Amino acid sequence: MIPRGQLDINYRDLLAGLKYCLLNSPESVTSSSLDESLYLSVRTGFHLTLKALNLPVGSEIIVTNINIPDMFTIIAAHGLKAVPVPVDKHSLSISIHDVERAITPRTRALLVTHLFGAITPMDELINLAQQHGLIVFEDCAQAYAGNSYQGHPRTDVVMFSFGLIKTNTAISGAQLIINNPELSRKVIELINGLPVQPTRIFRKKLVKALLIKLLTERSVYTAFYHLIKLAGKDFDAVLSGFTRGFPGADLLQKINYRPCPANLKLLVRKIIGFDEATLDKRRNLAFDVTQCLPENMRIGNGNKRHTYWVWPVVSNHPHRLIEHLRAQGFDATQKASSLIKIEPDRPIANNDLVLEDLVYLPMYINMTTKQRSKLSRLLSIAH
Repeated sequence: MIPRGQLDINYRDLLAGLKYCLLNSPESVTSSSLDESLYLSVRTGFHLTLKALNLPVGSEIIVTNINIPDMFTIIAAHGLKAVPVPVDKHSLSISIHDVERAITPRTRALLVTHLFGAITPMDELINLAQQHGLIVFEDCAQAYAGNSYQGHPRTDVVMFSFGLIKTNTAISGAQLIINNPELSRKVIELINGLPVQPTRIFRKKLVKALLIKLLTERSVYTAFYHLIKLAGKDFDAVLSGFTRGFPGADLLQKINYRPCPANLKLLVRKIIGFDEATLDKRRNLAFDVTQCLPENMRIGNGNKRHTYWVWPVVSNHPHRLIEHLRAQGFDATQKASSLIKIEPDRPIANNDLVLEDLVYLPMYINMTTKQRSKLSRLLSIAH
């Protein structure tokens, strides 16, 4: 079976991370210009930035209405209100008109989430935000693209994730680019006041990642899939248990740490060494398989800067399609991420992205030409 994806890290980097854990001390980490921009997670950086902003309780943040639940939890924890605007399924972007309608006298910020690897055009949104004095956040956790996109230069805070299942993963960690010097100073003061996460936690994550890396080798993955099915367990539930970032309660307590020296060193290694050719391979795979699919089955085909972190299509019968693809050797799923959706205060439009209709295809860049043709044919027949 072709796995739904593989961790974007090689064995050499994983072993380097384990070596850094053995040599874990501040003295063993070479100082880098990146250090002050590195955090334990995007959640950590977002939480500290909101803390530094100290917005009045009841203030509103206009948000892309699809994100991981933790981002909405953090907004609420600061006494703020998330005001959702919908995502267009063709562009995977939010509309300037929806944002403009959502602005009220209580609006203080705009959080734009780049979904599935598709980068939302920011110029008009930033122009509008600056007219109203709004702080602009770009959540690029799903859309890391190396040096080809470092966020819009006029965005106040740009956030990149290097968590376990993200592009160019360092197993744990994030980078924040804060273009407001005074805000940057305040956030750095806050991060420097946090304790360092124990190295044993990072080491445990590296070992788990090594096991997941081995598990997603095709022959091992196929055997594991059939073993789970024979045991009568939900395959998606088993896999999601491996990849949760901060499971359980007490989110703010879990994210209030600095990365340990070993984590910092692996983050710097991964950021400096990122090969953008990976993104071209993803784009080529998506094009090869979906170019002949009907328009109403394709997602994000109108986005010009798509990096295909994940790769969904629309299905009227998602569970049936998943079973069909798995029977033919392709591990599709509806649970490629923990995204949730907050419905906007308006009727659902035809172009709104509906998570329940999505099936995530295996983003396996080593798929052969024959396998790509087979997958494309299966999808066309299923439609």
